[in-house]
Amino acid sequence: MNNEIIHSVRSIYGLDISKYDISFLKRAVEKRCSITETKNISDYIQYLSSNSDEATILFQSLNIIHTEFFRNPLTFAHLEQWILPRLMEEKSDNNELRIWSAGCSSGQEVYSIAMLIESITSKKQIKKRYRIIATDISESALHAAKKGEYNEKDIQMIRVKDLNDFFVKSGEKYKVCDRLKQHVSFSTYDLLDNRSACPQESIFGNFDLVVCSNMLFYYKPNYQHNMVKKLIDSMDEHGYLITGEAEMQIVAKFKDLFLVVPPSPIFKKRRGAK
Repeated sequence: MNNEIIHSVRSIYGLDISKYDISFLKRAVEKRCSITETKNISDYIQYLSSNSDEATILFQSLNIIHTEFFRNPLTFAHLEQWILPRLMEEKSDNNELRIWSAGCSSGQEVYSIAMLIESITSKKQIKKRYRIIATDISESALHAAKKGEYNEKDIQMIRVKDLNDFFVKSGEKYKVCDRLKQHVSFSTYDLLDNRSACPQESIFGNFDLVVCSNMLFYYKPNYQHNMVKKLIDSMDEHGYLITGEAEMQIVAKFKDLFLVVPPSPIFKKRRGAK
């Protein structure tokens, strides 16, 4: 079933979906079957072969990753209480804290990190320069992230103080304030693009913190390996990598590159790791 769809999408439309995990691809196709009211997979393949719009929709659906503010509370607690303060202490006043959110989707993860940094600097009464480079392959997700507007159900995990400090309510929407946005740049970037080692805006990488949550498990193992290698190469020698909980076992395989920081899916780069 999946091979037929992969072949059809590639041969007719020039889109490569072979990199995705088979079970993930199967679920995505079954969902599209339901939406398009095609009776079975064979009918959907036929429908797909004669409908370029559907091929585009299927392809885009594979690249939109669900995200939330402070999605993993334990991970963000570790960030707030330990990792971010430590990274800030190690930075001189002349150097900025550099963070890469790879697969940022619609921006909730990025703004969550920015809120933590602002809260820490305010509490400690210090000033620290920081920059978050947020990338994704989905143009529609990036558009939503840049806009920074969220509804009532989106902001449920945000503390009341943070909501008051960093958002402006406009009608039924909550807009991220410029105080956070000025530290974030959003751009299109494909982690599987072999032509570059890191996002163009970062110039040379050297990220203190890389966040790649709930994305790796959508891909086949050989692609996961290439993505993790690119992430490690982009990191400072003392950098940290954060993934989703479901991806801990994927990154744990790279024990020669990372030290696990339990119990959250946090990994510290080993000195000299390449």
